[in-house]
Amino acid sequence: MFPRYFLPIVAGILVLANMFMITEYDLEMIRYGRLFSTFIVLLVLIWKLRSEKVLVTSIFLLLISDVLLLNYENTLINSVTFFLRIVAYITLVFVIFPEIKSLKMSVVQKIVFAVVFTMNIGMLYMLVDMVPEKYDYPYLNFLFYIYGSAMITLVLAAISYSNIYSDTTSFFFTAGALCLVFSDIMSFIAYYLEFYEFYYPDRFFYIIGIISLVKFATLSRNHKPVFDMERL
Repeated sequence: MFPRYFLPIVAGILVLANMFMITEYDLEMIRYGRLFSTFIVLLVLIWKLRSEKVLVTSIFLLLISDVLLLNYENTLINSVTFFLRIVAYITLVFVIFPEIKSLKMSVVQKIVFAVVFTMNIGMLYMLVDMVPEKYDYPYLNFLFYIYGSAMITLVLAAISYSNIYSDTTSFFFTAGALCLVFSDIMSFIAYYLEFYEFYYPDRFFYIIGIISLVKFATLSRNHKPVFDMERL
């Protein structure tokens, strides 16, 4: 367990440092700022919560993708970066999968989830269509769709987790998942659509997201559903 204000202080320092780097330095240094932030959070996670192996693996994959991000303009490295983030998000789903796998959704819930998933895929299609031609390469669209699907799956799993348990533990996991997805959307707009101001919310959401996941790992998982649901 961490001291009460340890994680908020770490988050605040990392956010301020990254805001400064975004304001004062070029894209390469901005990427180093993200890499440094992920590295610090991974060290904190291993220091106190090394037993959370699945979560540690996910953050480690994000760290490796941040290393590759330094050469993101290389087509091969770009592809591998996408792949690592896809695996990182799927790994995050497996963090909570044991707690949601045995709970059965109603027909209405299944329909709602299917509609939400389909709508998000449609929005993803529109975003991909907006990518300037200079960034395009073979399989980019395919990787975008798989990446987007992994993001949507993570969000749906996190929201299900929150609805089932509705406690502090589920709140921090859901907050972490949503912040990571918001960060990626902001990053997409900043890099591919060249609205560089979006690097500010990108980095803010990213740091809050990974810190929230660390906070989640410190909390008890011995919780029960807030309502009865049918078992599979």
